Amino acid sequence: MKILAVDDDLFILELLQMMVSRAGFTDISTATSGEIALEMMNKGDEVFDCLLLDISMPGMTGIELCGLARAIPAYSKTPIIMLTAMTDRDNIDRAFIAGATDYATKPFDIVELDARLGAAEAMVGRKRTDQTQSDLTHKKPSGLSEEVQIEGIDALIGYDVFRNYLAQLSRAGLAGSQVIAVKINDIETIYAKASADEFLYALTEVADAISDSIKTNGYMMAYAGNGTFLVVSNKALMEPSVEMEAEIQSFLDERNTEYDNSDPLDIEVAIGNPIRPSFNKSQHSRKTFARAIARAENRALTKQSEPRLPNIRLVKK
Repeated sequence: MKILAVDDDLFILELLQMMVSRAGFTDISTATSGEIALEMMNKGDEVFDCLLLDISMPGMTGIELCGLARAIPAYSKTPIIMLTAMTDRDNIDRAFIAGATDYATKPFDIVELDARLGAAEAMVGRKRTDQTQSDLTHKKPSGLSEEVQIEGIDALIGYDVFRNYLAQLSRAGLAGSQVIAVKINDIETIYAKASADEFLYALTEVADAISDSIKTNGYMMAYAGNGTFLVVSNKALMEPSVEMEAEIQSFLDERNTEYDNSDPLDIEVAIGNPIRPSFNKSQHSRKTFARAIARAENRALTKQSEPRLPNIRLVKK
């Protein structure tokens, strides 16, 4: 795995080279600024498999460099690990929105850094496998649990990256977050009837409706498969999700979504009540997400026995 480490501190770069080599990764190049690193990536003489970017650098910050790297086709899916001593929520959110896939905190811990690089190496392997297959945005997933790449939604990140995001919040000890799951009811029927483009369209509409509903609170979101979205919201007050569910449903009903043959594509969602993510190291993000998803699924089952007013559509002339 070819690694590019970027930091304006020469001592940190030397330390990184030593620690990365001890972790078994010996092919590492360095740059002392974002500008130099960007030039190295744009030259295309060699393509790096993983980027280690210091957040706080004079001139171009690591977050800015991360966003610019994502605009280079060869680096659109490259693992990017941010290096920082800063653990405030704003920097964490901005880094992940810019395209970061993970965090390593200063001072470095060899075990943590090894784990982050190991996860990056696994991601590189999956990336190479994906390149031999059709692009996810043009292929209907072979099952409901499969990954779907949804574009154009603010703060929507990949599911693996989403787990890293919650883990970083946990490591930073940042309380005040809450996790909710949004489940598309009867997703099996939609999946069976929809083409690849129609299925992606349905998911995108739901993601956009969620974004419209919660964007004022600050959030991060991922599609977890099976018609379910997971959301980490910055909203401090824990409230029942009924009002949020009604608001998102209203957004969806107003859109009058349709299949390509003009049949109505009525999308109904169920949202479980929010939960606080556990900051106990023994409580993994998977357990937190599983609890949130279970609440949404239970809510969906409850709604099956509740009458719902039909979505009244405008007749096209």
